Amino acid sequence: MASFQYAMDFTQKRPPEVQERIAAGMSQVDENANERWKHIFDACVLAAARKKPQITSDDVLTEIESLPNPPSTHNLAAIGPAMVRARNMGILEHTNTVKRSERPDKHGNRQNVWRSKVFTPSTQ
Repeated sequence: MASFQYAMDFTQKRPPEVQERIAAGMSQVDENANERWKHIFDACVLAAARKKPQITSDDVLTEIESLPNPPSTHNLAAIGPAMVRARNMGILEHTNTVKRSERPDKHGNRQNVWRSKVFTPSTQ
């Protein structure tokens, strides 16, 4: 039996039509997300980014879950647009790396690693 070695190139951008569909999907989940959740989640992104030099959505979920009576939203896909908002506000910078979620409820799904632009070691 012959063995096959597959090479996959993940360095290229997705085709424009794929990027447009992704942007439309992110816009839709953000539009449908609970407004109170979005505001508090944005604050939790900032809190996590001040505590660690690199963060993932796991870190932000830990922040929001530590609040008394944390708000929720019907679709956690709204986390993606929230992290992009934080990038656009100058809080985070994309590192072009991913890691598996360590949260049991996330079943090891892939998440982006973000570099904090507001990390302050004194808040650790």
